[in-house]
Amino acid sequence: MSRPTPRFRDSLKLKIKGFIENVERSLSPIPPSPNSEASAGQLQHGDSGSTQLNAPSTTTQGSRPTIQFGSPEVIIDTVAEVDAMEPSVSITNLLALVFVLRVITKKVMSRAVSGGKILTETKIGMDRVSQPGTAIPEDTENVVMINFNPTMDTSSVITPRRLNSSTRFSGRKDVLESLQEHFRPRSTGERRMFLLYGMGGIGKTQICLKFSEESSEIFSDIFWIDASSLDTIMVSIKGIARSSGAQAAGVDGSVEAVLLWIGSLMTQWLLIFDNADGAPEVVEEFLPPGSRGNILITSRNPSVRRITSANNSLELAEMQEEDAVTLLLKASCLDTLDEELREIAREIVSELYCLPLAVDQAGAAIESGLCSIGNYLQLFSEHRGDLMSNPSFLGASKYEKNVYGTWELSFNEIKHRAELSGGNADAAQSAILILQTCAFYHYDSISEDIFRFAAEESRKRDIEAEVELGLPLAITSLDYRLLPVGQDNKWDAYFFRKGLQVLLSFSLIKKQSTSEVFSIHPLVHSWSRDQLDEKEQQRLCRAAFIILSSGISTQKSQSQDYAFESSLYLHIKANEQYSSEIGLQEKYFDDAYSRLQQVFYAAGDWSKTEKLGLEIMDVNKRILGADHPSTLISMENLAQIYSRQKQWAKAEELQEQVLDIKQGMLGANHLDTLRSMENLASTYSEQGHWKMAEEMQVQVLKMQNKVLGAEHPDNLRIVRDLTSMYSSQGCWRAAEAMLVQVLNVRKTLLGDEHPETLKSKENLAKTQDALGQKAKEMMAKEMKAAEYPNTRSMSDMAFK
Repeated sequence: MSRPTPRFRDSLKLKIKGFIENVERSLSPIPPSPNSEASAGQLQHGDSGSTQLNAPSTTTQGSRPTIQFGSPEVIIDTVAEVDAMEPSVSITNLLALVFVLRVITKKVMSRAVSGGKILTETKIGMDRVSQPGTAIPEDTENVVMINFNPTMDTSSVITPRRLNSSTRFSGRKDVLESLQEHFRPRSTGERRMFLLYGMGGIGKTQICLKFSEESSEIFSDIFWIDASSLDTIMVSIKGIARSSGAQAAGVDGSVEAVLLWIGSLMTQWLLIFDNADGAPEVVEEFLPPGSRGNILITSRNPSVRRITSANNSLELAEMQEEDAVTLLLKASCLDTLDEELREIAREIVSELYCLPLAVDQAGAAIESGLCSIGNYLQLFSEHRGDLMSNPSFLGASKYEKNVYGTWELSFNEIKHRAELSGGNADAAQSAILILQTCAFYHYDSISEDIFRFAAEESRKRDIEAEVELGLPLAITSLDYRLLPVGQDNKWDAYFFRKGLQVLLSFSLIKKQSTSEVFSIHPLVHSWSRDQLDEKEQQRLCRAAFIILSSGISTQKSQSQDYAFESSLYLHIKANEQYSSEIGLQEKYFDDAYSRLQQVFYAAGDWSKTEKLGLEIMDVNKRILGADHPSTLISMENLAQIYSRQKQWAKAEELQEQVLDIKQGMLGANHLDTLRSMENLASTYSEQGHWKMAEEMQVQVLKMQNKVLGAEHPDNLRIVRDLTSMYSSQGCWRAAEAMLVQVLNVRKTLLGDEHPETLKSKENLAKTQDALGQKAKEMMAKEMKAAEYPNTRSMSDMAFK
């Protein structure tokens, strides 16, 4: 969902402010009684965790009501000046009006701000009322606060000394131990900082809550800052100013005063910046002065390590399998010790890649009665998108975001940046293109080379000449937005890498700093497809396919090309699978198919290689004709595929067809004709048709000696093939003669010490060893024949 325009925001702000003013004008000047059993509007938390507003039984004169509305986008602070009110308006009506305002505000802002869900936190005369995950949840976008007794200290709700983690918290002992060791009190008293970073839903906030629980005796004060935006940071810090300790120290309500006070504390205090997902500078601006205290930060942005240092940071990975199993069973309200249930749960958490939020919400779905633990996986395979985005299954942690919602929050911010102007917009646009394109590759080992080779190889081609042939081409639909090049047509990585930086800052991808290869978490990878409608899925899937195929070179000049093609196989197969899943109709592209055929051939996927080869040959015959050079190449390629599968009869049939056409068109002495004869001779040899193979090879050698000269490398290749054929038949003398010829040519052309010359010497030595062994065997037979007169004499025998 796109963000609202500034004009819409201003209009929304005026309407909300006007609504508040209308409410204020209708209020009765009868504030709540501090002595009543239930003070005005006190929050009551039921068993289900829902929040209710209850009207008081008595009221009293005194303080005036204060209504505060705060969000990252709109800040409205109004104090009700109650001078003349109609006495008929009761406090019950007052609370009803405020409740309506709260609901309307929540609904309006949930549609206005990034499509994000508003978390409402209502504070009415509370000393300390909080529940795990609601007071300081991860990824809070907006906070609505209504306070009817501003003289009462409510800072504990914003900056509690101790929060409660989920009652279903499981595992993470290694992380908690690392935090405890890092923040262990030391005599030096220097400031210690630490960063927990990772993707949304990985459990950063819950770990901090658990750590604060277990460390409550270590720290004199625990201050919690919602760092999801500049505004929430300001609100949280101002809340600290209302704490008893700050008031006793005479701290005013300014942010500077609060930070100065925290920095001056001589005790062991802990300041937690939760969800500091923005630039590192945002948090750095609000660090208390001085060198004392302890600071713990959670973020999706790995760059926040610039504040804490790389050594004092930890990227959170998925849960251990057994811990995830325990969490799932707890969330499902099932027996965590039942081994049969644990075995079923292992399959589920494996499918969810042990992501804490996904596991927690799966348990919520099971506990709700939507399915049993035994059939959850079937439901997940059929309705993954709905289960991961359903708001009914937010799980025990009260994260306030479903699995997909937490990533949509990040993606909406990227889309907002893309709509702006300047360099940040370019980076965001690049990030969107990368994520949506790679959604249709395999989630692992995605190389920048996919895009680099597509950019460079596509510029080398004479596209106009290819189009004139009339064959369907993929390159005519290639999206060049992610494929910029410089003036020399070499890959310009700047735009692409700016996009990677954006995705890394939201932990939507992972990348090793020493490599140009990145990966996407499997569930993020699924979400990046599921968020698209069917039409967009099909468009992007085909666009991703075209980029893959465009990067494959038809001219192998470097060894890295072969390595690159090998790495493509996984992504081509994944793209093929997604095409099938979304119902994308297969479309023939001659350039793409001929290039993909190379990848499948190198991978040994003969079934797919043969299928592509048949399609290429059939389309070329139909459009270009049977005697067109491109058609003949497709026939020769298919014959080679048959040969690799030892389907000699099929290979021979195609090669004979090609040879007949070339002899008729080009003549018997043309090099292309001779090459086809050589291929056919090899097929004869493989089938044991030695005489036919030898005759054809010798014929090719004689013709090529005339055309190319005896020392041409192509002639050496034929000599090598003849040698191999003679050796296979045990014709060692003939093989020796061929090898001597090869050795002499290589000595002349390359020198005695060249690797190819040395290899020829080695081959000749092996052949001569074989001849020597053969001579020894024959001598033994002759000696034996002397003892038995009826045997053949040595003179009757000859070497082959």
